[in-house]
Order: sequence, then structure tokens, then C-alpha cells
Amino acid sequence: ADECRRDPAGLPDAAIVSIRATGDIVIGSDFPVSHYPPGFEQRVEATLRQTLGQADVIFGNFEGALTTHNRSPKLRSGSPYVFAFRMPPHFAPMLRRSGFSILNIANNHSYDFGEKGFNDTLAYFAQAGIETIGELDKIVVMRVKDVRVAWVGFNYSIRHNDMHDLARLEKLVRAAKDKADLVVVSIQAGAEGNNALRVVNREEIFLGERRGNVFAFARRSVDLGADLVIGHGPHVLRGMECYKGKLIAYSLGNFVGYNALSIKKATAISAVLEVRLGKDGQTLGYDVIPIRFNEERLPEVDAEQLARYLINDLSRLSPLNGSVQLPVAEEGRDRYRSWAYSAGITSQLVERRKPAPAKRINRSVEKKTTAP
Repeated sequence: ADECRRDPAGLPDAAIVSIRATGDIVIGSDFPVSHYPPGFEQRVEATLRQTLGQADVIFGNFEGALTTHNRSPKLRSGSPYVFAFRMPPHFAPMLRRSGFSILNIANNHSYDFGEKGFNDTLAYFAQAGIETIGELDKIVVMRVKDVRVAWVGFNYSIRHNDMHDLARLEKLVRAAKDKADLVVVSIQAGAEGNNALRVVNREEIFLGERRGNVFAFARRSVDLGADLVIGHGPHVLRGMECYKGKLIAYSLGNFVGYNALSIKKATAISAVLEVRLGKDGQTLGYDVIPIRFNEERLPEVDAEQLARYLINDLSRLSPLNGSVQLPVAEEGRDRYRSWAYSAGITSQLVERRKPAPAKRINRSVEKKTTAP
């Protein structure tokens, strides 16, 4: 039996919380100049509302700064490739109207416009009625019907709650557990891109940075009392697992990447996660809404449901335990295999076998047996 699909067993509706969670959100950039076309905001809002649907809480990972501040420390790096994402402050109420009530801001783009840009982002989200997590030692407790839900955000940087600091993880999860019925941990970490689909049980190094052991961190979070762990950062989907009756989603890929994030290969496929949790801490059920980027890098519900097949394949591979399998239509499997082949990811979807040790040959015996 799937321990993350439990019978609510008479739990009243007020004691059940539905959470939807998305991947990374970058709504373009107006730095150094704005490239947003007329009517853009209304169109994006309508698209997001349609894609997100309804839930008690909708959560995502916001990458960038909401600010008018025009100095980015990244420009001093001397690199010709500067990814500094600055979005206009009025996108905060637009995201609230789209359905978001809480966002993680602990990531590698939150300081794209320095301390000023980061503080502006927090202020504009607060004004719009959106909670933020990821700031040092911050725990957000939301009252959802009759349930108190605590949220904590981590990434791999000492500017935020650093995932490498296991004492801080323990302190925050235990404190959150004391304040609430349910604890949700968000983690932005891991390598990025089409070669980063698989969950690995080791420290991931990307662009010379220590991007954390997401597998060990997520399981440790559950061991300490987390009821749900939601991963971001790789910009592609990763597998999921039901560990000790708690769902871990290792990466939800991209959600909005207008003029910013890639649509190449597996980066164009993602999902909105839906989880139902009981006040008693039980995971009652989960599912995904498969998403794919259109040409503008805005999300659309994917009729081919590719994310379902991909998550299933990735969830079977070690170190995950194969405990998560989403329902799929058999007739769509060939289309999925064709897509996976064209995306160049099939080699990542099979278990890697360790090469057998080479046989040692006893040369003295060999000479005797082959002599004339």
C-alpha cells in the first residue's frame, strides 16, 4: 500500500489541507530595459490562474528581485553572461491574484540586485499579502481552516538558511513542529539542467559551488519531523518518494521562465504538485498537473502528460525507493519514449550498473597450459 495515499478515516474537511506547489518562477526582467509587451501582465495572470487551479495554499520558488534598484553586483564580475533578474514591483499583487500565498526566496538569484533589491522584494510581497520563506531563521505559520501549517526555506548559501548547517535544520524543524500541526520544508539546491534529472546521494557541485546533498537533506528533514519536502533549483523535474509516510518532491522544474529560462529538452517539461495532508500529519494523497513551456516560456497544461511518465521513471532509480508511481495512460507511453529520446535523456532513465571487476589471470598457469 502507498503510505502517502491514506484514507482520511473520518477526518473533517476543516482538518485536511490541500497544497499546490510549482517550480521556479522568473517573469522575465526589465533590466537594463523593459521588454514586456502591451497587455503582458493581464495575459500572464490569466495563464497562471488557469494553470494553478484551486488549493488551500499555493506555493512556488521565486527567482530574482522585485525592485526598481538598478545596481547589480553581478555586473562587477566581468562576465559577458550576466543573469540578473529584476521584475517590476507590481508583479507582486499579480502573483497574489494568480493564487500564490507563499513563495520561497532563498535562491541564487535573490541577491541579483544586492541587499537593497532583496529587501525590496520582501517588502513588496508582504504588501501584496504573500508570505516569504528562506530568510535566516524565519518560520512562517499559516492558519488554514483548522490547521496550523509551518513553512521553512533552505538553500546552499550562508545568506539564507544553509542546508549544510544540519544543526540549524534541526533547530528550525523542531521549532516549527512546536508551533504548528504540519511542517513543510522547501529546499533550493542541486546541479542544474538536462544532465541533472537524477537524484544522487552525494554533494552536488555546479559552477564550482557546493550545491548540497539534496537526498540526505530531504530525508533528514523528515526524520526531524517535516511532513512534506518540496525541492527546487535544477530547472528540470526529478523523482519523488514516499519516505516514512511523507512525500518528498526533489525538484518541480520550471513554472514561469518568460524570456529567461531554457525551453531546451527536459527543461520545458514540469509539473504542479498537489498534496493533501491531514491535521494529524498523515499524507492523504498526491498528484501532479503536467506542464510544459510554450514558446514564450509560459506554462500550459500538457495534454501529453509527459511529466507523469518522467517522474515515474526517475522515481524508480536508486537512491529513491520506487514508492511513488503516478497513474499514466498506456497509450501515451510510446509518445513519451519518443520525446525522451529526442531530448537526449534516455541514458539517465536507466539504472547505472557498476562495472564487474576484471578477472585476474594467473600468468604462470596460463604459460603451462598453452605450452606445446
